[in-house]
Amino acid sequence: MPYTLSEADAVRVVESIRSRIRDYFRAHHLTYAVFGKSEGLDSSVIAGLLSDIEGVRPVGVVIPIETAPGIVPLARQVLEHYSITTIEVDLSEQYRIIRDQFYSPSGLVDQVKQVVSTVNDTVTVGRIDEVQKLACGNIKVRLRMITLYHVAQLLKGLVVSTDNYSEYWMGFWTLNGDVGDISPIQGIFKGSELYTIGKVLGIPEKALNAIPSDGLGITENGHDEDQLGFPYHQLDRVILRLLNGRHQSLDMSHQQELIQHISNELGFAPYKVASVAARLQATEFKRHWPVMFTREEVGLPALEEIEDGE
Repeated sequence: MPYTLSEADAVRVVESIRSRIRDYFRAHHLTYAVFGKSEGLDSSVIAGLLSDIEGVRPVGVVIPIETAPGIVPLARQVLEHYSITTIEVDLSEQYRIIRDQFYSPSGLVDQVKQVVSTVNDTVTVGRIDEVQKLACGNIKVRLRMITLYHVAQLLKGLVVSTDNYSEYWMGFWTLNGDVGDISPIQGIFKGSELYTIGKVLGIPEKALNAIPSDGLGITENGHDEDQLGFPYHQLDRVILRLLNGRHQSLDMSHQQELIQHISNELGFAPYKVASVAARLQATEFKRHWPVMFTREEVGLPALEEIEDGE
């Protein structure tokens, strides 16, 4: 039977997360927890978690950017459900200004193409056009993060991430866009664990059952499944088996054997399992970000070796 977190265990997880957040805020003399609120499960779980922690004041920030109708009212509904202070700012116009400036004749994108054209790098020129939707979507994410950090700085608070474990392993987030100061649910699988946590937190049904979407307009439907290849409850099962099979440490032939084994076990098409494995491997760099060069690696003396006398 596929693994799913039990409600009893979910209650214990909620208590543990709240305890850790409370202790962290006390240790760092913090009060305000700022987070971005969409219509979906992840940010709704964060709202539920933050709504009942002594000494922590959550602030949900709704930031529509060319957002589909119905999303903002549902985001507000969840925040009202938990009696969380709401801030709302529409950045659609600001996004369009930046996008249009980047893609105007002789604008940023044309200049980038010129850089690679001078070395006859036709592959990169083609890639620039292919990733246009993704790149523009990431502008939206980074604009939202600018907003969240501005609010947090004004309140002398911090930004709470809303990313989950399934997204973590798929690299399904934007660098310098989705990562905040603390990540309470980034170790929690979405399909097999987060929905149960949402239920025990009493998330409104519409938010609990909202179709997962990044809202960036990268695919026609905008659904996460369009990009990831599976709904989350199936994706988690594939990720779990790839990780337990140590996919990334295997040579190519053994990787293919593992993919075929997972395909046979779960009844999923081999190419779909392979696409998850490829994405897991291709996004490894994001899970080790930023890469810090140590003093020793760049040839500087260790701190204890430095003599700092008069």
